[in-house]
Order: sequence, then structure tokens, then C-alpha cells
Amino acid sequence: MTQIADSVNSFLDSDFVTRTSLFRDVISLRALARYFLRQHNLSNSHMDAAVSAIRRYKSTHKQQQKTQSNPFKTVRIKTKDNVIDCYLPKNKDVQEKLSHFQNKINFEKGDVLRIIQAEQGIRVIFDEYNLPLYHSLFPKKETITERKKLAEVNLLFTAEAEKTPGIISTISSSLNVGGISITEIMSSAPELILIVSNDDVIPVLKILEGLKRF
Repeated sequence: MTQIADSVNSFLDSDFVTRTSLFRDVISLRALARYFLRQHNLSNSHMDAAVSAIRRYKSTHKQQQKTQSNPFKTVRIKTKDNVIDCYLPKNKDVQEKLSHFQNKINFEKGDVLRIIQAEQGIRVIFDEYNLPLYHSLFPKKETITERKKLAEVNLLFTAEAEKTPGIISTISSSLNVGGISITEIMSSAPELILIVSNDDVIPVLKILEGLKRF
């Protein structure tokens, strides 16, 4: 019973849309419990426990939800198309070249440069018009992958939004339902950056606008 309750709490904490639907009484407890059981590969023998856990969650958190504003209503969104996503091996030579590349980027003009260092590689995201500069430092054979025709969607939330659980999961699940693939997602609260296909920018903005009205 406790395990079911903990799973229900985590499930609802991470899903803004489902949580809000529950508090607005637009989804029944049993329907939500069935969905929860399917998502967690649990049998219907756990139905009563799931319903009870959802009911307790709703009773405990509903007042908090009323006083907690929708974080998407005040989000500011900027987009920039035609960015490139390159993946490089992680070594000293690459890091030294990236330092030179960064020094030549015109940030005052609004150039984009995102560098993400992982365990085995380094991802570099920049404007397509800086590709010749990039190739002058990194031969094509040195780049593991190079993805073009991408766009950056930059979401700037208020500082209060950091207290709202499940923002990233809400965005990713909403875009997934809309058939949109996220190439990369970067978070530096209260800022969130999505990298998607150029062709998906308008659909992404429509989905985010829908979250604003929720």
C-alpha cells in the first residue's frame, strides 16, 4: 500500500497537466487510477489502493494547487532557427579548439553558442552561419555527428516557477503527444532551452501556448 502511494505521489508531482486535471475535477479517480496502473505495469488488483492514494493526494494538495499559479502563463519565449548541433569526442585537443571557437563568437551580435560536456563527448550548438568557422578548427572527420536545420526555443520562467514540480516532464510529454522530437534539452533555472527541428517550431509554440491557457 505504501509503495503504491509513493508511486502515485511521484507520478502526480511530475505531471502538471494530469495533476491540474485532477484538481479541476475533469478526470475521474478511477480513470486516472487505470492510467496510472497501465503506466506502471501494475494489475487491476491494485485498483483500490491506487484510487485511495489518488484521493489522498487530491485532498492534501488541492488547496496548494489553487494558490499556485500556472508557471506557463508568465513564461517568455524566444526562438532562433538555423542552428547546428555537433557532437565531438572529449579530449584535451578538442577542448583547446573550443576555447578558440568561443573567442571568435560574436555574443554582442546575438550569436548562439551552447557547449555541453558529458562523460564521453562534448555537444556544441551554434548558428549555421558560423559553420565555416567551426570547420576551420574541426575537420569533418573529427566531428562524430553534425545535425543541421535545427531551432532553439528558449523559455524564461519566473523565479517562482522553480518551486513548481514537473515543468520539464510536462513539456516533454506534451511535445511527445504532439509528435515532436526534442533533439536536446538544457536547463539552467529559471531558463529552459529546447532544440527541435526548424519545421517543428510553430507546432512547439502552439503547444506551449496551450499550456499557458491550461
